[in-house]
Amino acid sequence: MNAKFFTWAKSASVIALTFLATPAFAVAQEGSAEPGQGLTSVQTVLYFVVAPLSLFLTIVAIGYGVHRPREKRNNSGNALSEIR
Repeated sequence: MNAKFFTWAKSASVIALTFLATPAFAVAQEGSAEPGQGLTSVQTVLYFVVAPLSLFLTIVAIGYGVHRPREKRNNSGNALSEIR
């Protein structure tokens, strides 16, 4: 097969996928769906920045608490720290 066919196939697949994705861009509401009030800028920052960041930091703190070193290790005599 030649390069023109692959170019045509690639273009056709992009166009087909674009047509399949167009319902995602639809503005029409469902019959019983009514949009509520919009979020304020403070609520937007709180919901989409502060809440995920605090959740992430909580998970990190729990993970560190579970896996932190319990006591200082003495590496003397370790095969990786000295060669005899």
